[in-house]
Amino acid sequence: TSIAVIHSVFNIFAAVVLFPFGGAFEKLMYKIIKDDPHTDKENEETTLVEDRFLLSPAYALDKIKEKCDEMALLAKTNISMSLNFLKIYSKNKDEKISANEKLLDQYEDELETYLVQISALDLGINDSMRLSKYSHAIGNFERIGDYGVNILKTKRKMHKEKIHFTEDANKELDIMAKAVKEIIENSTNAFINNDIELARTIEPLEQVINNLKAQLRARHSKRMSDGECSIENGMLFFDIINSFERIADHCS
Repeated sequence: TSIAVIHSVFNIFAAVVLFPFGGAFEKLMYKIIKDDPHTDKENEETTLVEDRFLLSPAYALDKIKEKCDEMALLAKTNISMSLNFLKIYSKNKDEKISANEKLLDQYEDELETYLVQISALDLGINDSMRLSKYSHAIGNFERIGDYGVNILKTKRKMHKEKIHFTEDANKELDIMAKAVKEIIENSTNAFINNDIELARTIEPLEQVINNLKAQLRARHSKRMSDGECSIENGMLFFDIINSFERIADHCS
């Protein structure tokens, strides 16, 4: 019995003495017993936006905007690499473009699903407009990435089958590619920075690209009729300028 009493007194004494240091002990235990870093990493890699953000629709939309910005940069990177790809084939860039496209697809699937969840919440007019804007942007960025892959596939085929355009055809593609590079640069920067003035440059650039497509198509058709290019060569050329035009369409 005396042993039990002494044990109880010791426990009470320890509790009283150590109580002020409870917080410090708790922090120490968190440092000693850590979560599995591999599990955390897997969660970060597979979840773009967390469900807990849904407690505040406005904050959840802020997080969506951050991910939309990342999509914009990914799409811009892919188009830039695809345009450079037209000049020189690179297996490393081939793999990088394909990997980025898979990531863009993941972004679209997860973010669109998340937007559906947000749309079921009580949203004000401003948040409803933001939701619509982001949904539109997500779809456009994913489609821009798709057309970058189309250019990649065309160049890959040309590389494997040793198909080459004429010097005039390459010069024309270079001119149109510069216009595409400008419109993708302007549109992504306008979206990320909410730059209205920069956004106003998009429609005129799109019209320039539409006009270039018509002119280049006519010129290459003449080269085909004159026997300077084969039908297969011509179809590949048309595939590229069609992708250029569609990229511009989604930028606007």
